[in-house]
Formats: sequence, C-alpha cells, structure tokens
Amino acid sequence: MNIINSVKQGDVPLVSVRAYAGDAMTLLAFDLDASLLPNFVGFSIAVKQGDRPPYYLLNRLSFSQAILDLNGIDAKEKLSTLYSPIQKFRWVHVPATQHFISAPFFGNYTYSITPRFLVNNLLKPLDPALTVSSTISVSPFKSGDIQVGFARGFISSEAYVDRFGNNIKLRPEKNTDLIFNTSVTSGEVNRWDSQSQSFVLTPYPFIEQYEYLGWQARDRVMEFLDEVLQDPTRRLDVFAYDFDEPLIADKLNELAIQNRLRVILDNTPDHTGKGCSENQFEALFAVPPKDKNAIFRGHFKSLAHSKIFIQRIGDKSVKVLTGSTNFSINGLCVNANHVLIFSNENVAAQYAKVFDASFGKDLMANFDQTDLAKTDFIVHEPQIPDMTIRFSPHPRVVADKFFKSISDRIDGAKSDVLFAIMNDRSKSDILAAVRRQVQSDNVFTYGIVDIAKDVSLYKPGSKRGIRVAGKGTETVLPPPFNQVPKIDGVSIHHKFIVVDFKGKESVVYCGSSNLAYNPEQSNGDNLIEIRDDDVVTVFAIEAIRLVDHFHWRNTKRTAAEAQIPLNLSDNTNPNKLWYASYYDSNDLHFLERTLLIREKLTA
Repeated sequence: MNIINSVKQGDVPLVSVRAYAGDAMTLLAFDLDASLLPNFVGFSIAVKQGDRPPYYLLNRLSFSQAILDLNGIDAKEKLSTLYSPIQKFRWVHVPATQHFISAPFFGNYTYSITPRFLVNNLLKPLDPALTVSSTISVSPFKSGDIQVGFARGFISSEAYVDRFGNNIKLRPEKNTDLIFNTSVTSGEVNRWDSQSQSFVLTPYPFIEQYEYLGWQARDRVMEFLDEVLQDPTRRLDVFAYDFDEPLIADKLNELAIQNRLRVILDNTPDHTGKGCSENQFEALFAVPPKDKNAIFRGHFKSLAHSKIFIQRIGDKSVKVLTGSTNFSINGLCVNANHVLIFSNENVAAQYAKVFDASFGKDLMANFDQTDLAKTDFIVHEPQIPDMTIRFSPHPRVVADKFFKSISDRIDGAKSDVLFAIMNDRSKSDILAAVRRQVQSDNVFTYGIVDIAKDVSLYKPGSKRGIRVAGKGTETVLPPPFNQVPKIDGVSIHHKFIVVDFKGKESVVYCGSSNLAYNPEQSNGDNLIEIRDDDVVTVFAIEAIRLVDHFHWRNTKRTAAEAQIPLNLSDNTNPNKLWYASYYDSNDLHFLERTLLIREKLTA
C-alpha cells in the first residue's frame, strides 16, 4: 500500500510525498520542484499518532553551532527536524525507536512534511502553504492470510546505545541453562525520568532487550506459540537449526510435557558440542512424561537448516511460520531476519508433508528423491499471495532449472533490485546476477550483505548500485554520534531479493535458503517466491532501512577524520549543494528520488 499527496501550483506539483506501508514502519519519499531549490536545506517531518499530540521526528545531525546560536536554537531543540531538517529525499520511520515508551502506538499516523530554507544563515519559518500531509496505517504487516515480521538487527546502533548503553550481554553468563529467568537485570543506563526531570541510572532486564531487538519477528513467533499453548486441540511440529532462545525453549518444553510437540533439530557439529543448547533441549525429552521419540536429531546431506513451526489440529495442518529467523538469541536479537506466517491449510499441509518426510534418518537421506523436492508448490488462492514454494535438498537438474529462472528474472529487472543477503559469494547464478546489477547502472540497485571486502558505496555522478556490509563496519564514529558496540556474530542473516518493487511484475525471493547452488542440493531449506505488490513493498522497505543504517559506517576514516564533527549542510559552497545529486540524471540519488515518488511501471 502507498499513498501520494502533493501541493500544486496549477498543474505543477511543488512538493510531493509518497508514503509506503511496511511492517510496523513507513517509508516516506519526498520530491520538490526545481524552482524551489535555492536556499533549500531539507525537510521537517511532523508526526501525529491517532489523536495524540503531534511531535517532530529527530535528526542526529544539526547545523553548525554558529547557525544554531544565530537562530536561538538550544541543545534540547536542535535535533528536532523542526530545526534540523532531513537532508535526504526519503526517510524510513520506525515507531518507538527514538522515544522511551513502553510499547509502540499502532494505527493511523499523519506525517506532515515541509521543505525548509536557510537564507543568510537564518532558518525561515515553516510555510504551511508548502506542507504536505499524508495519513497511513502503521502496524504489523498482515494482508489476508499472510503476516510478515522483521527483527531489527540494531544491536550495533545509536538507537540501541540510547536505550541500553554499550551493554550487549544477552544472557547472564556463557554457561547459563537453556531456560532461565529473563526478568533478571542485564545492565543499567541513564534514562530520562519525568518526575525528577533529569537522567537517572536505571536498571533493565534481559527481556527488555529481547523485545526491543526482536521487534515484530519476535512478537509473531511468541504469538504463534501462545496460540498453540492456549488451545489444547492444537499440536506443533518444529524444524530448528540454531536454537537457544530461553522463552521459546520454555514454551516448547511445556508443549512437550503435554505431548503436543514434535521436533526435528539439526545435529551437525556446531550443534552437538559439549554443553550446547541443542543437547540441553534434547535432554529435556528424556524426562517423563515427555515422549523421547518426539524429537529427532539429524541433518540432510549437509544441514537441517529450516526454521519452521507447523500448527496441526487433528489430521489437519492449519498454519505455518517460516522464514530466515533461527529460534535463538542471535536469530532474534543480533541478526536482521524475517518471519512469514501463512494461515492457510493447503500451504500448512505442504510444510507438514515435508516434516513427515524428514522425521527419520532414512527419510532425510532420501528426501531429495521425493516429489516434494522435485516439484514446485504453486499457490493460487484467495487471501494468500500468488507464490511458489520450493523445498530442498533438490536433485541437481531441479536446482539448475529454477536457478536459471531466478537469475534471468534478476538480470531482466526493469525498475530495481533490492536485497539483504547473508553471504553473496557462494557459487550461485542467482547471487552472481545480483552482483552484476550492482555493478551496472541499468536499474536502481540497493542492498546489503553480512561481510564484504569489496563494498560498493555511493559514488557521486554514477548510477552504479550500492552493496554494503553489515559486519566489520566502523564503530568509532565522528561527533555528534555515540560509539556503538561491535556486532558479535552475524549481522545480516536475511536471505531475500526484491525484483521490480516499482515495476509491473513485482517479486521477492525469501525464506531460509542461502540462495547458493550447492546448499540447495544438500541443505533442508525452503525458498519462497512471492508475487504480491504489498509483500514485495514490505521487503523493499526493509532493504532500504538496513542500507540506510550501515552505508555510512562502511566508510573508513582516519583517527583525525573521526574527530571532525558532522553537521548539516548550509549550502555555503555553491559547488557542493547537498541536493544537487538528486537532480543529476546521471546520479544514483536521482534514480532513487524519481523511482520512489513515481507510480509503478505498467509495461
């Protein structure tokens, strides 16, 4: 879903805003007629949540101290976009990341965007005649019988440091039991106290970190499990790869006590070492009244890599949760990840068939010879997106066929390619096609991988794509930014590629598959191809959100450069106007501005 509104002079849009609905977030795209560019210094963004009082979004950058002083802007006000406008032509807004509130507000948000102008170093007042307002629902993504949820991947971020300091301890100690009390204190940080009107050193528990970092992915996982726990007629089947999240383990243990759980749990070397959480969970099944035969430890030719919950009622499979998110602390709190839920009996039944065809050593060994591994599962049903699901491991001839189909689709993109992929250096026609698009200037290409030695940063005057890394990025940041913690483990764990989000035929490839050739022939995985504009838009926004967060931290700075404060541009240098690249038809910023504000292609 997206909405566009404009302020016009005759038939000419002077200011335009397009708002896109994501998963509990909004992508705001702006445009400004070139006649208004002189003295233009960015956009102020006011937000009104339902009937609550409006407020301005924050910008971590402000004008120089000299300009702040000249305009009488004090330290408390300077980060408001009322005084420090956004110097970009888009913004991703995620509720509750900048305000200490107990829970985010979901419902209608009205965004009011106003271009701002600086004349002789004086910030001109807001001009209501140029303000564009747009109202859109901001809520967890649900469309018909599909839900999508994302984990933040924000443990190394300014927002995390604001809330939790530099503490990245996510369990009491390394040898903690699998199931432990998450309400015990993890750390303490200075937080604003409204009663004393001052910052107070405040302790916080592990569960607060989990809820903040796990965001919508964690909420969907917990809701799914609670639904089973609260309905004694429901049973649960689980594929798990990396597993140590204490609350998930506690809920599954309760289902095991009630003999309403079966689990396939990976047993490759990383998950069988002394004291590992997977072994601890397996040991729980040895305690009566649990059925010790209700857990199977195994792997396919390589990994049992799926992350799946399947709800069953009697002989029917009614609902399935899948995606890239491991049921672990890393999966929900450190990694950027996604989950998808399908409340559809036919889809759930297909996943249940895969589970039943995998529950046993001989079954796993021969899975690639089953029709489940050789046949695309194509979905054309009401209330569910048009999609294709593929279950691996596949025979080579099957992998060859769909790898070519997907890589051809990426190479033939008409509008854009956006992605978040853990590892894009494996042998794969699919991943090679993404890298080709990054290096070309055929379409708008924008994405992130976990680790990359050959990042492709924004280059002024070029339409070449962007490919940045989530891990190994700078943590010593120039003022006014705080220093942020290093990422312990994988940062970008997503495996998704969006093609033609603004094109005629939108598609996203997602799920647990690493999109690599050999793993598709050896791992137990599911690769989902979804052809639905709203779902594709949600994933496109997620890719933009992650690149926004990590792109500037991919820039290497000397120790001296890291001490130079960053400020908003005041346009004093006519050869370095901050907005010029957005109006240069040979620049990626121009592609971005024109892509996000326009309608979808129809041909």
